[in-house]
Amino acid sequence: MRILIAIAFIFFNLTSMAIDVDKNTLLSLEYIKQGYIQYGVEGLKKSATLNSLAAQFYVAVCYEHGIATEKNLADAFRMYRRAAERGLPDAMHHIASFYRNGMVVQLNVSKSDEWLNRFQQRGGQFLLPDFIKIYEMGIKHADNYSLDPTKSKNFAKPEIKQNVKEPIAHDNSIGTSPSLQNNNSYKPIGPVIKSPSDVDIKIPLNSQNMQNVFAIIIGNEKYKNEVDVPFANNDSKIFSQYVEKTLGIPHEHIRLIENAGFNDIRIAVNWLVQAMQVCRGKGKAIVYYAGHGIPNESDLSSYLLPVDGIGNDPGSAYSLKELYDKLGSVEAQSITVFLDACFSGSKREDGMLASARGVALRAKQSTPKGNMIVFTAAQGDETAYPYKDKQHGMFTYFLLKKLQETKGDVTLGELSEYLTDEVGRQSFIKNNKIQTPSVNVSTPLKDSWRKMTLK
Repeated sequence: MRILIAIAFIFFNLTSMAIDVDKNTLLSLEYIKQGYIQYGVEGLKKSATLNSLAAQFYVAVCYEHGIATEKNLADAFRMYRRAAERGLPDAMHHIASFYRNGMVVQLNVSKSDEWLNRFQQRGGQFLLPDFIKIYEMGIKHADNYSLDPTKSKNFAKPEIKQNVKEPIAHDNSIGTSPSLQNNNSYKPIGPVIKSPSDVDIKIPLNSQNMQNVFAIIIGNEKYKNEVDVPFANNDSKIFSQYVEKTLGIPHEHIRLIENAGFNDIRIAVNWLVQAMQVCRGKGKAIVYYAGHGIPNESDLSSYLLPVDGIGNDPGSAYSLKELYDKLGSVEAQSITVFLDACFSGSKREDGMLASARGVALRAKQSTPKGNMIVFTAAQGDETAYPYKDKQHGMFTYFLLKKLQETKGDVTLGELSEYLTDEVGRQSFIKNNKIQTPSVNVSTPLKDSWRKMTLK
């Protein structure tokens, strides 16, 4: 009995040492993990000095990306290192990236692999949410945070609800004070965010560094003149994580753009063309778009609709023909395009765009140029539906699912067959509607594209 008591005492002390935080700091960690608008950068820094593991990680993110503070990669690395050495998997992956890309520290592949191995040993999954996503939801007030979340001057005192059953995922090696469990004194402020989809977590890691691969990723969700596109921003964010972590494309080779206007799209495409030119024929490109597509009612040609565009005005939209012509004019090993959009005038959910005709149109397929493969979410006059349970577009969810299952090691032929089968089946089950993904391939790749991969 004495031995058991001794073992219990040692375990309690070890878990208590794993993270030394006070009650309010730990409650703030709960707030972040549930995705509520609560933190400002100054508050994060205060919590970091009190040894909050979550705050140390998020301060590092702010320093790395210059979010509401001056960009400082050296301080970012220092804070990531503190959190990583305390056992946070998210921070371990960032440290590996710094070594792999030679940022601040000297490029060291062996150290990068060492930290990736430690990441995998801790479960190989991200336990904290995407801070940038939370920031864009409204964390823009650096002075609105106090160590007691209920005293934030910009938020009302939250309503207390009983029997909150939704557990908070956490690293089991991090001690949690029993006094905070089932504590109903503090409750979340703001709208409830659903739990992440299964494809949003456990994103496979690839230690490769694909120096000749570049990507532009666009998620258009919030439209000024048309109905919004549900989950388009989530689609683009999670796809960008797969592109970087699973396909091994360096972070600086990726352009993620949310709610892109016409010039945003044009500039991104020009950047990708220049990247392929620099690679001198050895480059690969990936283009991803989630948002509205529209037809030109006069000739049924297809367009990507910027967030400031108008559904019945092709002059305000970006032509697929122009996209294919520009990318096809540059020498590249391959250019793979994913379009989670339909071009019939319908919206992602049932119904038509406000400015469109009352019936869906069968838009013409633009012809890919060069070494180009185009995956489209739906054919003809079909609609590209959402998968509400998963908080993604139906097409994007299964695209991510296949990358997750195969760790990115999938041929384009296998991917095409999987998308056709799964999207078609699930759309019929969930929406009682037909949605058929399609693949359109340029002439030079007609006989070889099925064996090609994204890596």
